[in-house]
Amino acid sequence: MYWLLGVAAVGVLAWLSDKENNARRTYYANSERLTKETHSRQQDLANLRQNKALASAFYRHIELHYASVKTANACFELYDEHKQIVKLIGNRESMLREQIIALKKQRDSLPYHQQTQIREQLTAIRQYLAEAKQQRLQLGQEKSQLLEQLRTINEQTRELKRYIGRHCGQKGRNWYAKIEQKRR
Repeated sequence: MYWLLGVAAVGVLAWLSDKENNARRTYYANSERLTKETHSRQQDLANLRQNKALASAFYRHIELHYASVKTANACFELYDEHKQIVKLIGNRESMLREQIIALKKQRDSLPYHQQTQIREQLTAIRQYLAEAKQQRLQLGQEKSQLLEQLRTINEQTRELKRYIGRHCGQKGRNWYAKIEQKRR
């Protein structure tokens, strides 16, 4: 009877060993699968975080680019207005010069008391002409500064556009390609 119990105990131990071995194999297989799955998910999360950061950076840079384009457009409009004002002042100067020439011709053919009135008119017109020249020079300098600002803004906008295309992932490359295609 003891012998039977011993064989039974060895059989149970062997059965437990088999069961343990199966459990151990299952545990290691599951552990390995879980490790691979965990590593894969961590990698997916890292990629997602990177893509999310790229997407966030992409949208932030797109907003900056749009704001830069709007600023450049406003600067160009201001520059264009300055050009028109400088041109108007130049036209006014030409008109004042023509008036001076016409008054000088009249002055030479009139009697002395009328020449005095023309001299007063000439003095006033010459003052207007000097003021017009002063305004034109001042606006010309402002126009030059605006042009430099416009060129700087345009260059910065170009650099931002290139940066988006190079550093903001696939969305950035697609956006850049689309912008370049529109340009052509």
